[in-house]
Amino acid sequence: MNKQIVASLVAASLLPVSAWAEQNTETVVVTASRFEQSDASVLQSATILTRQDIARLQARSLVDVLRTVPSIEIAQSGGRGQIASIFMRGTESDHSLVLIDGMRMASSIKGSVDFNQIPVNSIERIEIIRGARATLYGSSAIGGVINIITKSNKERANVSATVGSLDHHAVSGAWATKLGDHGHFSGAAGYESNDGYNVHPTTSNQGDQHGFTGRNAQLGYSHRWNPSWSADITGRWYQNEYDYDNFGSLKHGWLESQALASTLNYRSDVWSATLSAEISQQENFDYSPGSDRKNNKTSDVEQISTSLGLQYQATEDWLLGGGVDYRQDTFNEGSLITNPDDIAINPRDNLGTYLLTQFSPVEALSIEASARSDDNEQYGQHTTWQTSAGLAIAEGYQLVASYGTAFKAPSLTELYGWGGNATLKPEESSNTELALRGVTADVDWSLTGYINRIDNLIQYAGSYPNGQNQNVGEAKIEGVEFIANFDVHALNNRISLEYKDPKNEKTGEQLARRAKRIAKWDASYQWERLQLGTQWQYQSERLDYSGGEMLGSYSLWTITASYQATDNLTVKGKVDNVFDKDYETAGGYPSAERGYFMTLDYQY
Repeated sequence: MNKQIVASLVAASLLPVSAWAEQNTETVVVTASRFEQSDASVLQSATILTRQDIARLQARSLVDVLRTVPSIEIAQSGGRGQIASIFMRGTESDHSLVLIDGMRMASSIKGSVDFNQIPVNSIERIEIIRGARATLYGSSAIGGVINIITKSNKERANVSATVGSLDHHAVSGAWATKLGDHGHFSGAAGYESNDGYNVHPTTSNQGDQHGFTGRNAQLGYSHRWNPSWSADITGRWYQNEYDYDNFGSLKHGWLESQALASTLNYRSDVWSATLSAEISQQENFDYSPGSDRKNNKTSDVEQISTSLGLQYQATEDWLLGGGVDYRQDTFNEGSLITNPDDIAINPRDNLGTYLLTQFSPVEALSIEASARSDDNEQYGQHTTWQTSAGLAIAEGYQLVASYGTAFKAPSLTELYGWGGNATLKPEESSNTELALRGVTADVDWSLTGYINRIDNLIQYAGSYPNGQNQNVGEAKIEGVEFIANFDVHALNNRISLEYKDPKNEKTGEQLARRAKRIAKWDASYQWERLQLGTQWQYQSERLDYSGGEMLGSYSLWTITASYQATDNLTVKGKVDNVFDKDYETAGGYPSAERGYFMTLDYQY
């Protein structure tokens, strides 16, 4: 690795990472190491999506964005607003750690995050790291990390309005401006409404529609006193209402989430430090039409998080980093846990400490090593470690090898909810990767093979309704992914191909809702003021649930177009499911039919 690249590996504190083989231009990322570094120096497999990418995709939800990302599968119980889970590299839906501006979401206390509920209008970039990263982030980072970045110091202002199928209406706005010589103020707000369709048609719910309504707002202020010291504070809020099918009956869901976060940053020529703190809360309600929402609370959770990260550039070729994380999870009330008084430790504290080093002993070799210890009040201490090495085998080609361990702590619902078992142990994994990356004939590509073994998988064991969650599962996921970026004249292309064998080691079954073969193509064409795009994805057949039926394979097309009518106004159009395919990502829940959408976007 070139020494100048190694030196640029450092500069600040806490953002996400872009893959060495997935970006043609050097990008600064943070999620891979929790410190800013150039994309050329990142050893992990990663994808970066910017605000411009989200706008080009004309994404209405985070699910719309993530379904285009290599090695990610989506299982969704119907359309907009319905429960959506992701499977990264074949791991479980709660094996991907979701962060917003580097911090966990309060909803993770209950288990996995519902990606379909997170608004997209305030997102500046998304950094996705594939593979184990528990040595830096702790529990849940088995399949990868998704860091949703909302902070930006760019000046901008825009208003956007969308109409479309299923009586879809949405309006959003975002703005950011300087305040004096040292301040920067930003904000975003949005509203969305969709009548939906019958997501789970049965003989008893004919005529039901399962719609969605969402509201969100965000405000932020940052201040830079001098080149070394800066600070920011951000408040986030969103509220969603949605209908769903409950064994043939219509029910309503309602959630409200809010968070207040702040950071203090210091930078010098050799030192950088970031102190972060956040308090977040989420309430959920489920109720029948005509009943009182307030009497049907399912959960009220609260999370307090603090983090201190330090980085020291010891020499031109040697970087040292580390930090301390503290988190307190509290389940206040709700029917999700039959008797909250049964929770042995509530609130529950977790203290994590980690160390990281990156160095280049010779010009062609770069090495990264990290270790972390998590001390949790409920399940005790857990240690993870990881090491990676990248070798430049020829000009423009790099061979990377990595091995790491990870774990996922039992959620409060697994411990004390339906089928709860307070004696559960953390799930544990080991992940091995070997990747070759290069640029050949202007094609930027990577080929990665991985093996992920997961022990102590938490599964419901026994006959319903007398069973219980137990550490009885074992999984082995072997896979190969190929990603390539290239241009054909004015046509920009990204393709990804994945073959994997996600297997339950005890039963020999294919892991539920995970395909063996996935292919994706994302293309865009720019001609003067006109931009055209298309996204295609293929997913092979997969098991719906253990012992259940197989879900059929499917192939989907989406097309987008945008025209910059004036210097400020852009007109956009999108067609989802172009060929009106009938398919399911969750058994019994048909996906939406062909949909049409039109957007007007005005930039100030």
